[in-house]
Parts: sequence; C-alpha cells; structure tokens
Amino acid sequence: MPTQIPPRFTPLDTHDAVNPVLYIRHDAPLEDLAICAAHRFTVVRDLMDTLSTLGLKNIDDCDLLRVSRGSHLLMREGCALLEIIQVQAARMRSQ
Repeated sequence: MPTQIPPRFTPLDTHDAVNPVLYIRHDAPLEDLAICAAHRFTVVRDLMDTLSTLGLKNIDDCDLLRVSRGSHLLMREGCALLEIIQVQAARMRSQ
C-alpha cells in the first residue's frame, strides 16, 4: 500500500523505485526553488558544453550513456521545480 504524501509535497518521478522517495516542498521559498532549479540547469548546460566540444570518435558508449542519463535526470528535476515555481507565482498574483 503506497504511503500517503502530504499535500505540500510533490514527488519527483525518477523511475528509480515503485514509490517515490524524493519530494519537492510546495511551501519552500521561491528563491530557494529557483536556485535549486538553476543549479540543475547549469550542470546540464556544462555537461552539454563538454559533450559538444568532444569529438564523437573519442567518446565511449558508456560515457555518452552516463552523460545523457545524468542530464536527463537533472532536466526532469529542474522542470519539476519550475512547475512548482509557476504554481506559487500564479498563487501570489491572485492574492
């Protein structure tokens, strides 16, 4: 039986487990959410910069897979954070 998730949390769906273990707190300050999202997008940008400067002949398949999996996971987390930021911003505008 799945555990009840408090309504102030959104689970991160990382496809690692049947039940989510990582959550985003809805009531976290907007600044903290934005910093967290920005960090993830910056890391992905840096990974993609590195990847774009390498010749594909010099990359092992396993390295390409590691970079793409890491980038994908960080992008999913960053996008989930942005969704929470959008909800909070809309709520603040309507008040």
